[in-house]
Amino acid sequence: MTKSGRKVLGILGGVGPLATAYFMETIIRRTEAASDQDHLEMVVLNHTEIPDRTAYILDSRSPDPGPVLAEDARRLESWGADVIVIPCNTAHYFYPQVSRAVSIPLLNMIGETAGELSRLGARRAGLLATTGTIRSGLYQDALGQAGIEPVLPSERGQTAVMSLIYDDIKAGRPPEREKLRLLREEFPGCDRIVLGCTELSLLKRLLSLDDFFLDALEVLAERSIQSCGKQVRPRP
Repeated sequence: MTKSGRKVLGILGGVGPLATAYFMETIIRRTEAASDQDHLEMVVLNHTEIPDRTAYILDSRSPDPGPVLAEDARRLESWGADVIVIPCNTAHYFYPQVSRAVSIPLLNMIGETAGELSRLGARRAGLLATTGTIRSGLYQDALGQAGIEPVLPSERGQTAVMSLIYDDIKAGRPPEREKLRLLREEFPGCDRIVLGCTELSLLKRLLSLDDFFLDALEVLAERSIQSCGKQVRPRP
């Protein structure tokens, strides 16, 4: 906490780096502020060497990101953070381990997104996420607890999702619209489609997607602003 009593937001980033930068930008754009001094204070750890989360979830012989994420959370707390966020959906597989490592709140991106869908009156939601996130069942559990039916892509659709994330966004290439068109067809009868990967959040901005796509990163940004005692600007 600052000398003036303002809460400091700790961002455990680098998973991935571009999504971390976009998350910070979203917070700044969505904070009700008239001057520099009205914005959130943030400490950011852009730790790009954290092992791949999906790789470990799919094969536990891969390097384990859990201890690294937990240590990074402790570092943020030691640097003065009052609230911590991880702008990566798949990393929430390790949420219990990271939360136990610190004595300050760690916001749960997936739980907050399920709560937002419920507030919006959604009853059936499609999920676009990494294969690791889907295999973990985190969103399925959170949506089910909120009374929302989760709808997953077909095998072909999931291949397109992973290609958008890894071959396009993470590789710094323009996203292919044909992949997105295919994905829209995967979810008939859904109220919303959740962008459950922060790389897909960048896709929403790049392709100007409409509100049928609920961006989990944007939900986390809103809750971060509120948790630090600031007002949120309405969604554009």
